Amino acid sequence: MRRRHLVGALPLLAALLVGCGAPPSAPAEQPAPAEQPAPTASSPRTTAQPAPVPDPFDLAAALALIEGQGLTPDPPEGRLSGPIRAIHATCTGSANGRCQAVFFFDGQQLVHRVDVGLVKILSQDGKAVRVEFPVYAAGDPGCCPSGTPTQHTITVQNGQLDAQPPVGFEPNYPGDY
Repeated sequence: MRRRHLVGALPLLAALLVGCGAPPSAPAEQPAPAEQPAPTASSPRTTAQPAPVPDPFDLAAALALIEGQGLTPDPPEGRLSGPIRAIHATCTGSANGRCQAVFFFDGQQLVHRVDVGLVKILSQDGKAVRVEFPVYAAGDPGCCPSGTPTQHTITVQNGQLDAQPPVGFEPNYPGDY
């Protein structure tokens, strides 16, 4: 009901405004704006906002930081989208490759270094990192873990790593949770 009163008042308001000193070159009457339907829950009036552009990641600086800690980083094959990024590394000079670490970055800031025996980065999308830990069964030789690997999704929450499901103290060995 209020809308009808408001729509009826628009021509009167326009006539008053036109009669109050409009320049002679201006048109005598402005057309009323077309009535738009009110927004509904299924069609909200929003404008798309561009996604924020993340700060550029200095991969060379991150690799140098890892090398400075005595590890040899495995440079990623493609661009690491962020802000959450992980880089796998092996202890420099490791004879068997079982000395590995994953470096987690939030932007350019190193959040945490996870030192483990064996680990593989499966995927990362800038918000979470998916890792896999091979698992040794009883009696397995050091070269060949035969247990079912565990997979974990790691995110950064308030500057701390959060793994789901949680990662144990010795993720390559069963029963350490």
